[in-house]
Amino acid sequence: MSFKIINPNMQLNFQINRVLTYGELACDEAEVTKKTAQITTLDEWETVWTEMGDGAESRGEYLRAAYAFRMAEFFLKKNNPHKEELYNKCIKHFYAAFDNLKLQYERQAIPFENGTLNCIKLRAEKAKGSIIVCGGYDSFIEEFVLQVSPFTERGYDVILFEGPGQGDCLRQKMYFRSDYEKPAAAVLDFYKLHKCAMVGISWGGFFAMRCAAFEPRITAAVAYDVMDDGFEVMTGVFPPPLNSIFRLLYAVKGVRAVNFLIGKIRKRSIIADWAVSQGMYITGTDSPYEFYSSLREHNLKDISGQITQDVLLLAGERDHYIPRNQFHRLKLRLPNTHSLTSRLFTEAEGGEQHCQIGNIPLAVNTILDWLDERFTPNGGEVMR
Repeated sequence: MSFKIINPNMQLNFQINRVLTYGELACDEAEVTKKTAQITTLDEWETVWTEMGDGAESRGEYLRAAYAFRMAEFFLKKNNPHKEELYNKCIKHFYAAFDNLKLQYERQAIPFENGTLNCIKLRAEKAKGSIIVCGGYDSFIEEFVLQVSPFTERGYDVILFEGPGQGDCLRQKMYFRSDYEKPAAAVLDFYKLHKCAMVGISWGGFFAMRCAAFEPRITAAVAYDVMDDGFEVMTGVFPPPLNSIFRLLYAVKGVRAVNFLIGKIRKRSIIADWAVSQGMYITGTDSPYEFYSSLREHNLKDISGQITQDVLLLAGERDHYIPRNQFHRLKLRLPNTHSLTSRLFTEAEGGEQHCQIGNIPLAVNTILDWLDERFTPNGGEVMR
């Protein structure tokens, strides 16, 4: 399939395409297209997707129900009484679907600090190596299982895991933070991995690069897609010149002015209001200024020279989340990699969107071909 224009709201349209990109297993495309095209408010969004989830659930279509409930939950604020209920229904139906599909998976709760990390391992029949996979920002690992299951067909064990601020960790009050190498190390320790590749999806592209800088057991790292400055990403959602004004106010530590400006923006945009609210929720912060301050740590500038692994950088030429300059900038900031491969997907090949939504196989096959060149056919060692 390809990326479709269904709803005129860019943010809503992208989320609709996130479900459509998985095909008929994940949704009835005709139903989704018809029912989401005219949505204009987040209340309507919740109602429409909840109704589709309930319908799929009643028919025993568990994967469709899971994705619908995920979408219904997506834009809800933390104090919405339906948010936790929809999360639980979403996760429940994902695992019912995995069982119906007879996926070979194991679920683990890996001890980490004062809680546990939600982890799924997908086994290859004859594994030649292991790949650890993380999502980004406020993601759930369950929604990526279909996306990465082709890795097992190429002979790789896949270990998906959530870190602070994501999925189950957030419900344990482990909040979003930059030092993702710590949960990654807990996963590597648990599975006794001495060498592996790491693939980071969306904001996970930052996490994969950061983990590579600090964790030598990761010998190949993939940014799917590139993200090297989280503060720049989350201030870039404001239209010019508001983003410039915001950055100036933040630079001079204008706490009150920043909070006032964000308050004005939130009143004018339901998406901006949700984005700031969600950001404070996942970071455990109490004000917009504190939220943006927490994102200053999500930057590769001072550590990119420590990355010595084989690295693959991916980006879409029309990514509306990550500025394209981050892709080009990071390429120049990696002088010590063992090897550096990069690819900017184009609209002509259908990979122009963030994380190649609309043509996920294009990105997945690119990653797999790259990994195959770095793993020995037997023995599970990353080639160096």
